[in-house]
Amino acid sequence: MKQCIMIDGVEVQYAIETKAILTVLGSVYIYRPVTFIDTLHIVYLGLQRNYGYTFDEFQTAVRKGQIRASKKRGHYPLNVATLRIRNRVKYINRKFTQSKNGK
Repeated sequence: MKQCIMIDGVEVQYAIETKAILTVLGSVYIYRPVTFIDTLHIVYLGLQRNYGYTFDEFQTAVRKGQIRASKKRGHYPLNVATLRIRNRVKYINRKFTQSKNGK
């Protein structure tokens, strides 16, 4: 499975970066649950190329099905991206707790 989505018929890779997660959800210990909009924002920030879409246009295009993950090409569905982000948040919180406790 690949972290890619189809934008205007072109396969575009994205990365789920810690920096993007902290930008969207806040820094230090993250208490906020990850919503689908948060997932879209994090994916948008991690795109290799956005093809001129602003975040609002990107979000609207995803909701209309114009931007999507392709099963044929082996892309992770966006709900799986949400799960991956939640796991990364758990990791970030664990690292913060460990550093706070001096471990």
